[in-house]
Amino acid sequence: KTIPYITTKEGDVWKNTRQSISHAFANQHIKRMKAICCEKLEEWICSTLDSKPGTSLDMFNEMQQLSLRIVWKVTFEYDLSDEEVDAFIKDNKTYLHEVACKQRMHTWRKWCKSFLPSVRRAYQASENTALFARRVLASYREKVKSGVESSDDTLIKLLENSGAFATEAEKIAEITGLISGGFHTTGNSIGFTLLELAKNPKIIEDYRDNIKGTSNVYDWAKSDCIQRIVREGLRMHPVTSHIWRVLDKDIHTKSTGMSTKKASSHIVIPKGSIIVVCFPSVHRSSEHYNHPDTFDPSRWINPSKEAMDAFMPFALGRRTCIGQRLAYAELHTVIAKLAAEYNWEVEAEGSVCVGLAISRKGTRLIARKSCGQLD
Repeated sequence: KTIPYITTKEGDVWKNTRQSISHAFANQHIKRMKAICCEKLEEWICSTLDSKPGTSLDMFNEMQQLSLRIVWKVTFEYDLSDEEVDAFIKDNKTYLHEVACKQRMHTWRKWCKSFLPSVRRAYQASENTALFARRVLASYREKVKSGVESSDDTLIKLLENSGAFATEAEKIAEITGLISGGFHTTGNSIGFTLLELAKNPKIIEDYRDNIKGTSNVYDWAKSDCIQRIVREGLRMHPVTSHIWRVLDKDIHTKSTGMSTKKASSHIVIPKGSIIVVCFPSVHRSSEHYNHPDTFDPSRWINPSKEAMDAFMPFALGRRTCIGQRLAYAELHTVIAKLAAEYNWEVEAEGSVCVGLAISRKGTRLIARKSCGQLD
């Protein structure tokens, strides 16, 4: 039986769940988030970039792994081993490919576990992930007994103590659901932005000029320049391709101008309608942005109201992404450090692949330590 989690819950159940865990992503925890981002980024740099300088890297795979380590540590106070990272990503990919892609198109597949090997593999992968989440929960409980858990309201602490999750299965569903939706999206966004920077070295030069005189990654991450770079990366390459919503009331909106003279100048979308928002179409619309297919962070210097209103990488409204502050902490910290200290070269652009999130396959970048001085 599938147990719902925050993304798939509705009504008061969803509201209670969100209220119970939203504090884990509150503003007062951003400092801790950034500290863990820096910690995990330094570990990755030492083991990958500095130990194998000039090596070609599959950046989307690398950034997904880095994001996964950050998310587990921030939210569940757990340090993943290399083996756990590989196993989790493999199982997550196997399950999502079947359930979010194949079964979305062919719903009959969900009843074919007994004679379709790919369905059996997907459900085994789901069981593996749930078992791992149980081990993480058990690890946290041991920390509590020993008195070494975080003093902050981490997500795992709220899951344990809020009282909103009556059963162990509900806690496991929240852990696996939130992690599955949180690491590859942010990892892909970092990968896309690094690819754009590698293709536009002048933007990196301007960024380094902007942060000269500072030597602290926390200051770099707060710079106006890196804020614009991240925003432009999310505009061109949003974390997901689309969202859909069921309207709980009639929506009255103006015509787009495509209607005929006989048509009404206003459009009413009735309550109960399913609407789909395609983020790439909105973010790359020439109605909102000049030269929308060009990576140009300077467009965010004094942007128009239309440009700001059209920008919604984490959706809008009550069901906006609950973990977006963590995502921004990752994006600002990781990109600020890697753009400041490394020169990037594109070996292969690869190709776009669209699933639960938008990613690239076969993209390879080469990083070399910059010789320039920032201080």
